[in-house]
Amino acid sequence: MATATAPANGQSSRALLPWLNLMATEPFYILHIAAFSSYFAARASASPDVSHRLLQREIQAILAFSVLAVVKMVKEETWEAFIADTFLYAKGFLFALALVINHNVAICYLVSFLVIFVLTQQPPYDGAGDASQMTPLQLETVLTEGNYFKILAD
Repeated sequence: MATATAPANGQSSRALLPWLNLMATEPFYILHIAAFSSYFAARASASPDVSHRLLQREIQAILAFSVLAVVKMVKEETWEAFIADTFLYAKGFLFALALVINHNVAICYLVSFLVIFVLTQQPPYDGAGDASQMTPLQLETVLTEGNYFKILAD
């Protein structure tokens, strides 16, 4: 029984290796996760009178973020576009929540997101990107015959 789980563990570690390599070489995701997780420290530093109001705004932000994420999940074609959109929405909601805590904290988040935007870029999408070069005669033939599937199969 232990031998049956050994290949599965070996396959999962091989599947995990490209993700670890991507995380090490592309700081985009790590910097965003660090910025989002720093909210917990900012939340802990909020005064008690702001804390009750902040809890209500956090619930509203989580609900609105969930609705937007579900809508985008249905509409987007790639996971990379979905992740980019959810990061954008999360940045907006985090900025709005930071405004409730203190405007100085919100400005710090705004500056940090601008620095992340300037210094990093989202890693390019590696999937479905085949393109074939065609001559004008081949293009005319494809357009007149309507044989799109033959081109895609080649």
